Amino acid sequence: MDRTPLTSTWLTKHELRTPRVILDAFQDYWNAERVPRLERVVFRNDLTKQKALDLCLSTEGNVDIVTNVPPNQADRVQSSSFADLVRVKGNEIIAGVFNRFNIDVDFDSRQLRLAINLAVNRVKLVSEGFNGYADIVPALTPPWAFDFPEGLEAIPHLPEEARRLFPESAWPKGRPLVLATTTDYKKMTYLIADDLKKALNIEVNVFIIPDNQRIEWMTILAEKKLTPNWDILITSASALFLEGTPAFFHREFFGKDGALRASAIPPEFSRLYTRMTAQTEREQLLKAAEDIDRYVYNEVLALFLVSPESLYAVNKQVDFEPYRTTLEFAETSVTNQHWSRM
Repeated sequence: MDRTPLTSTWLTKHELRTPRVILDAFQDYWNAERVPRLERVVFRNDLTKQKALDLCLSTEGNVDIVTNVPPNQADRVQSSSFADLVRVKGNEIIAGVFNRFNIDVDFDSRQLRLAINLAVNRVKLVSEGFNGYADIVPALTPPWAFDFPEGLEAIPHLPEEARRLFPESAWPKGRPLVLATTTDYKKMTYLIADDLKKALNIEVNVFIIPDNQRIEWMTILAEKKLTPNWDILITSASALFLEGTPAFFHREFFGKDGALRASAIPPEFSRLYTRMTAQTEREQLLKAAEDIDRYVYNEVLALFLVSPESLYAVNKQVDFEPYRTTLEFAETSVTNQHWSRM
């Protein structure tokens, strides 16, 4: 763990879980207003995500809440007689990492990075890649965060302008562009590839990192001992709070201990980030965080994309209040018609 405040970087390489984790409510909690309304919560690790969703949508007494419902399953949840779809703005940002360690492509060129951003149709990404369950974000700070820079607007889809800028960026003639991603973002990456092919008139190859090799590929990026063989990695970072978000998003993509950084540390980013971490007053912290997002946006340091919504399948007799940042059950309760009360 880094000694710098607000930072820590870990890669999960092996994780053992018991089939079930059982939490009993502590009724003597000091804050009487937030004493749990549920007597017991059971986390089931003995089910695949698909099996959990099937049980939630077709039975009582097996699974009450399923997290991270894929957007393409949302309609199925909405048509269920056992469960409702609950949605909330997400705490995850999906963006493209430019591999500035590559020596045959000049991703240090702001013009090249801007051309690629202008080529992507984010409205189509939301509608076709996420069935509408995602939000476009201008840079890395989501608009619902307390430190979102007011007035920042998403880079528009301007393929003609992208096509004009691209040749001037000295892209090697005949060289294909390589997009890489994990299976989570396969569909949207192919949509991005189609946009880049049409706008920039180049060959675009897509490499999907196999699930069983994911740790190895992400370790290469985190360690920075080897140069990855992709040009742009479509990946994500998430935040636990709605302020000071550069500690989660921007640091991960550009900071000294950023596991997703594929470049030297931008000196101006380092200066702005150090200034933010030194703030002890909330208003100054928010202002410093806004300045970081504006800098990253103005320099087009990443391929800015979207923030997916968090989708839950919830038993109709469960009153679940989702948080944007973490999974909480403080306000969650069940009705008298819930299977546990029958």
